[in-house]
Amino acid sequence: MPERNQGRFKKGVSGNPQGRPRKATTELEKALKKHGADLADKLIALALEGDTTALKICIDRIHAPLKPQSAPVQLELPEGASMADTGRAILNAVARGELPTDQASQMLNGLGALVRVIELEELEQRIQALEDRRQ
Repeated sequence: MPERNQGRFKKGVSGNPQGRPRKATTELEKALKKHGADLADKLIALALEGDTTALKICIDRIHAPLKPQSAPVQLELPEGASMADTGRAILNAVARGELPTDQASQMLNGLGALVRVIELEELEQRIQALEDRRQ
């Protein structure tokens, strides 16, 4: 049975072999550069007159959009708690509804990274001790 393309091009065959017309983008850029100051003045005037779209464009250019942030969480851990105890405390806080799962996931990922760093540090020390004994 012959294979159907279902509207897709064969591998290695472009749907637009000529590419984008060369002058299309450069002409637009030239026009914007030529009238850029006037356009900016008009945009600001519209924003000051209460045009909410123009106002949003201006504000978006002045300040980057705010990123969502989670509220800080304090986790009570006993002095000298092990990594396993810390992990259990995080999971217990999730179970009690005191810690959102996304924050718990980030905390556990951080804890896992810390464990790997500690393991590497201990491994380094053990190798160094073996090398010192060998000499």
